[in-house]
Amino acid sequence: MRTFICSLLCAFSQIAVSATASPSDVLDKLLTDKDLGVSQSVHIVRLSDGKTLYDRNADLTLVPASVTKVLTSATALTRFTPVHTFKTRFYVGSRQGEVITGDLYVRGDGDPYLVSEQLWQVAADIKHLGISEIKGGIIIDNSLFDGPARNDTRKGSTKNSVHAYDAPVSAFGLNFNTYAVAIAPGEKAGAPAFVNLDPYPLSNVQLVNQVKTSSSAGKDLAVNRITWKNGDKITVTGTIGVNEPMAKVYRSVGDNTVASGILLKSFLNAAGVTVKGSVSEGRVPNSAKEIIVLNSYEMRKIVSGLNTFSNNFIADVLIKRLGAAFPRTGEPDAPGQGTYENGVEVIKKFLREDVGIKTAYTLNDGSGLSESNKLSSRQITQVLAYMEKRMEVFPEFFSSLPATGWDGTMKKRFVKGDALDMRGLFRAKTGTLSQPVAVAGLAGYFRHPQHGLVAFSIIENGNLGKKQPSIGTLRERQDLVLANLMTEL
Repeated sequence: MRTFICSLLCAFSQIAVSATASPSDVLDKLLTDKDLGVSQSVHIVRLSDGKTLYDRNADLTLVPASVTKVLTSATALTRFTPVHTFKTRFYVGSRQGEVITGDLYVRGDGDPYLVSEQLWQVAADIKHLGISEIKGGIIIDNSLFDGPARNDTRKGSTKNSVHAYDAPVSAFGLNFNTYAVAIAPGEKAGAPAFVNLDPYPLSNVQLVNQVKTSSSAGKDLAVNRITWKNGDKITVTGTIGVNEPMAKVYRSVGDNTVASGILLKSFLNAAGVTVKGSVSEGRVPNSAKEIIVLNSYEMRKIVSGLNTFSNNFIADVLIKRLGAAFPRTGEPDAPGQGTYENGVEVIKKFLREDVGIKTAYTLNDGSGLSESNKLSSRQITQVLAYMEKRMEVFPEFFSSLPATGWDGTMKKRFVKGDALDMRGLFRAKTGTLSQPVAVAGLAGYFRHPQHGLVAFSIIENGNLGKKQPSIGTLRERQDLVLANLMTEL
């Protein structure tokens, strides 16, 4: 693919220096391909004065896919501030010496980046408090968010979705509400592979290992998760080469409450704190005593994880958390206020009152998984231009976008031949969907030698009822456009 890009770069550079080809002519020729049959919206704007440098159906609203996260991250940074933290609180009932005679309660605060390392510290700190046994169970309070764990506007999303990118959303969710399955080759070809849950075995998960170690290189693995009455069953099949490094495959949890509580229980047991009871969902009673407050990572780190790796769980949780913090009705952070509807309204208000967008669009989620979202490239660049003017949030927003050839969803782009010279020169949020139409989007910033800082947005959609273009081909073309922007504007 990269050889193809480099060869076309050479060809189009010859067009650029011809006397008859204007910058718009070159970009038009790059973007025009009747065989692909796509709808496009492209807008490129100079940020110093707002001058449009290139416009191709800039006001046409299309499915933006994960480019939607530009809106979510911008809203979260401006409404919460880059140093904001969420607070997961732990409570106990009555205590006698080292023994908690009742339950351990956990009140979720919508921390989307709560991972094993933090849970390990919580378990250690509970041990440090002199607690060695909890006679009751673990009660998870997810009441800050409303009940539905997934967004119903996603046609492809079902209650039992196994995809890690479509995990259930909850106020207390660990490791993005996913299971991590570690798969390592056995000692010799023909031996069973080593298959384990990371970091600990879980009592609610039945793990079935059907993986064989192969003498050949590479791996061919399938990981399937189904939900039973008493928990989840994960079946791992296929082969892994005897000299292959360990692989990790992620699948969404079935019941987020049970999965989170069981994982917490495993960390407590590893720290020397025995939990006798089971895991359930409930509310923290007024009589419970707070023992630990776990601060989340700061918002700037959360947004970095959101944009760099296009993490849908972070986006979904942030949407509900925005809704809880800034509800249309009711008290902020009151039970049940964390809804998709409330959160989307916060983004819409930001777009209307802060950014100044007056044109019509459709927005139903903040991750971009909903194919009903419709935005124009001009609306995206309006957000990018607005953020560039906000010094208190722009450095964190800019650095959250992955860089070409370096990291995240842009790591494998511009990595061969002459394209290596463009590594790190573009910061951009990607967007990809394959159903019901092919979607490829790219939006972000670059510094032009004459125009200074430039914002760009490219959204391309296949057309319903027609053969869908290859997403790889659309990406190749968008890479060509970026490469030519440096010389053709």
